[in-house]
Amino acid sequence: MKQYKFLSIIASFIFLFGGCSEDFLDTKSTRNVDEDAIFANTGTAIMAVNGIHKLMWTGSLSSSAFYGGYDMLMIWSEMMSDDLIYTYDNAQFYLQAAWTGHRNITAGSLAHFYRVLMYMISNSNTIMERVDALPGTQSERDNIKGQAYFYRAFAYYTMVQMWGERYKAEGNNTQLGIVMRNDNSTDPRERSTVETVYTQVNEDVEEAIRLLAATSEVRPNKSHINVHVARGLKARILLTQGKFLEAAETAKSVVANSGAKLQDDTYTTVNNRFSDQTNTEWLWGSHPSLLPVTNLTHFHGYMSNENVSYNQNTPRAINSLLYKKISNTDIRKTIWFPNGGITTVLPRPIVPPSTNSKYANYMANKFLVSDPATIGNRDIPFMRLPEMMLIVAEGYARAGGHDEDAATALYPLAHHRDPQYIKSTKTGAELIDEVMFQRRVELWGEGFRWYDLKRLNLAMDRGPAPREGYNQAKWPNGGLAAMPANEDPEASNFWRYSPVPRTDQPREIPAGDKRWQWYIPNPEIELNPLCEQNEL
Repeated sequence: MKQYKFLSIIASFIFLFGGCSEDFLDTKSTRNVDEDAIFANTGTAIMAVNGIHKLMWTGSLSSSAFYGGYDMLMIWSEMMSDDLIYTYDNAQFYLQAAWTGHRNITAGSLAHFYRVLMYMISNSNTIMERVDALPGTQSERDNIKGQAYFYRAFAYYTMVQMWGERYKAEGNNTQLGIVMRNDNSTDPRERSTVETVYTQVNEDVEEAIRLLAATSEVRPNKSHINVHVARGLKARILLTQGKFLEAAETAKSVVANSGAKLQDDTYTTVNNRFSDQTNTEWLWGSHPSLLPVTNLTHFHGYMSNENVSYNQNTPRAINSLLYKKISNTDIRKTIWFPNGGITTVLPRPIVPPSTNSKYANYMANKFLVSDPATIGNRDIPFMRLPEMMLIVAEGYARAGGHDEDAATALYPLAHHRDPQYIKSTKTGAELIDEVMFQRRVELWGEGFRWYDLKRLNLAMDRGPAPREGYNQAKWPNGGLAAMPANEDPEASNFWRYSPVPRTDQPREIPAGDKRWQWYIPNPEIELNPLCEQNEL
């Protein structure tokens, strides 16, 4: 029933090989590649895995520079959260901040990201089907197949969080999840339940761990997947399912055995601090070539707060209420600037002079890179050691009866970032709050906050608006660098910097609201009549 093919199935191998070696690209077009040539042996088949790696960061799957790869989804989710503040009116990410971009069934961007994740699944399926018969060593086959299982687990896990309702730890997860296609079938298919999807995700990640533990292959760089990254994904999944003790123990294994270490200059480095996977804290991250760019289709091009296009118009900023809770002795506090508009006072944000540049209080330099307008495709962090340390701490804190273990797990990271930090003696809900505060500060801007809110069934709360008698988000002096005076200390900085306050940007989305589920894009609904749409 080929009339029901979805885009992701039709184009399964059309775009897969964008990450192949330059030598191979010299002889085979990426749009007309012979599948049999790719699967001639394990030496060529690894290029199929490279193609999936590229889906994590490439913008080449679409004619729109804005869509990008998985890295753009990281920014989408941050724009939809409460910790990253949308400062000024701008065409880019406005709909995400407004919580409308993911609820437009005809939006090309929505279909694009659905397709990117389905590419991961369909291409992983093909690798799994063919790799066992390939000439080569068993170690090579295990490595290739293990990475394919990892990516299918990763894609299903990401999709079910976006398009399905949240997983309920208490059980009875019969709510609609996503359409699953483990066999690359083109037949119409219903959406599986959330429980069914997570069952598959867990089976896949376990198989990835088994295969990657068996291989003796050494990954060429951190864009490839090894057993520790697979265990890190397992820890994330368990945390989302509310299997807290198992999540803690799994993440603890990664912390102990991965070889990753906290790096002293992670936050003291200014330029390129979060764009180099040689950092010893990184477990998994992209590693594209540093190429000249003609657009800003890379993560840092949108997040670096440099003097380029979208960034100079709407700098990224932290929620002021979160910032004010950070200890003054915490090194991480130095990457945000509460007086961003006062550029004559040090420390100040690094933004090259330009008549187009805007400043905003609490703007960030976390992702600052050199020359973002001319050199793109920096490394992007997808999994770091601090996340694993925080999963250990959160898992123990939420499991009950393990408060001491949680405080012990949290201390090394918190103390490393703040030498004045003292091991916590809190228990219960207060300890959980402390762990989550550390998580919000450490992982700010890395694509976690929206998923955390959804898995914990929390409201998205950007903080209160200014009270009567305080400045209501108007520039007092009319200049681009002039920040609002007479600020309400109890209000957040959300929408404080535009000349006219906006009323279409939500300050709060209640937990359980239907808007936590993304719409299924039109192509899937139209071509797959068995696929039921989320509540409109």
